[in-house]
Amino acid sequence: MYADASVIATHHKVLVLCGPTGVGKTQVAAELARKVHLDIVSADSRQVYSWLDIGTDKPGPELRRELGIHMVDMVEPNRPYSAADFARDALAVMRRLRKEGRRFIVAGGAGMYLRALFEPFFEAPKPDPALRRRLEAESSLVLHDRLKQVDPERAAKLHPNDRQRVMRALEVFESTGKTMTELTRKAKAKVGFAPVGTVEVEFEPVHAVLTMERELLRQRIDARFDAMMRAGLLDEVRRLKESGFGRDTYVANAYGYAELLRYLDGELTLEQAVAEAKAKTRAYAKRQLTWFRSLKDAHWLECRDAAEAIRLVEPLLRLTLGS
Repeated sequence: MYADASVIATHHKVLVLCGPTGVGKTQVAAELARKVHLDIVSADSRQVYSWLDIGTDKPGPELRRELGIHMVDMVEPNRPYSAADFARDALAVMRRLRKEGRRFIVAGGAGMYLRALFEPFFEAPKPDPALRRRLEAESSLVLHDRLKQVDPERAAKLHPNDRQRVMRALEVFESTGKTMTELTRKAKAKVGFAPVGTVEVEFEPVHAVLTMERELLRQRIDARFDAMMRAGLLDEVRRLKESGFGRDTYVANAYGYAELLRYLDGELTLEQAVAEAKAKTRAYAKRQLTWFRSLKDAHWLECRDAAEAIRLVEPLLRLTLGS
């Protein structure tokens, strides 16, 4: 279904700076924001959690105040936060920034967050604290078994230990009376093949995918994790564990954190934990690149450092700011 001309004219181009972990998105986004006076809407599925700082390479408080970085520290690690939640909250930020006349870019590598933001899923129900407390009191196995009964298709996609997403799926079902699978299918059918400019498409993404030679990216990922360890990542994980954010929270699903938790629990040596964290992060970067290749009309920008990336991104940024 097509909207009338007045609606079609309202879509707004937004630069989406994306790419695999370790490629330098945060640094490039920060330099662009300083140079052109932009806000940054983060689309990072780990930086959205508070307490997870060193291991997510999260921008520090001073940088966030200086530049205006949004969608960071949105929720504690023991709370579910889905792609639909992100889309709802990020879209509210983007609408507010646009209303205030502030220019912005989206930066991050979480493919499902980006898809939810620009190819909307269903409208996620607002969190119900009482319902969440009731779900959190159950074991991971009990929760997953319950999900298999009400939404077997969703349950088949989730490991029983993926407690946060399992709880979110149950929360959606108990709040709406409909499964996440059903709601997602209906939302996609509604959007269908809607062209840019229809009422469903409020912001039009211009994807700039930063990439680099495979071995260089591998070296950067490994070196970054070594730097995180020197900066106190192990102590950060220990504090999380002592504060109750352990194996039943998002921490157990985050690369680097998960392996160091296993070290603290005596399941791995520190050397094994570090090696496994690096390997899993590299594998994740590979999966991200595969996902980004599915993006239609994305601009692939191969670079060796931040300076080269900024030079390549700037023409696309000018294109979006002129829309």
